[in-house]
Formats: sequence, structure tokens, C-alpha cells
Amino acid sequence: MEGAFLGEFAHSLDEKGRLAIPSKFRSRFKEGAVVSRWIGECLAIFPNDEWESINADIRKRPRTDPLRQQFVHFLVSGAHDADPDGQGRIVVPAHLREYAGLSGEALVVGASDHLEVWEPGRWHARLAQVESSIGEKLADLGI
Repeated sequence: MEGAFLGEFAHSLDEKGRLAIPSKFRSRFKEGAVVSRWIGECLAIFPNDEWESINADIRKRPRTDPLRQQFVHFLVSGAHDADPDGQGRIVVPAHLREYAGLSGEALVVGASDHLEVWEPGRWHARLAQVESSIGEKLADLGI
């Protein structure tokens, strides 16, 4: 098992909607990738094995479970196979770029078991929001 995805990397989307995966993580996506909506109006990029693990967890819940249906509608319905090309780029479909507000510059952020892709203004606003209350939350986690 390889280490966690971590760090923050500035990248650009080209005119075809391609985004480079940071070079230090490209080997993690040899078996493919999935990009989808994620919480906070950003995108998530999962290695295929992590995506399959998430889907296995979803399938453990009854098909009629409203929470399962909501999660499938949010995450799975917008998902896109995004196998990196020879230069380590993935295509981010237009509907996902629109959802995340991406139109040029993007921040690729390590999020432990996946990468997140943020529009820079949204990322900085998110960090400001988190910083205002992180001390109490870390204490609750025993950190």
C-alpha cells in the first residue's frame, strides 16, 4: 500500500479540459482513474481500486435506502472514467468542470485516499472556513 495523497499543486486545465495529475502520484493511477463530483463544490479523482472500494461499500446498503440513492445520484451519476494519457493528464468533462467552477487554473489537493480538484478561490475560502474552527475539532479527534 502506497502512502497517502498529500500536498497542494497548482495546475491548469487546457482548452480540451485536460488536467495533469501531479507527477509524484501518477504511478498510483496506472490501473486507471475515476473523476466525480465531491463535497464542497470540488472534484475527486480516485484510483480505480479506491473507486471500487467505495462502490462495494455503497452496494452493502439496500437499494431502496434513501441515503444510498442520494449518494449514488450525487457521486456515481456524475462519475467519469479518466485514464491518464502518456503525459499524466486526465480529461475532466464539461459537466464536472462546470460543477467545480473550473475554467483555467486549478489546485490539485491531496486528501488522503484521493485527490481533490478545486477552483483556487473556492479552495482559499474553504481553508479560511476550516481554519476558524479547526482547533476545537482536532481536540475532539484527540489530536
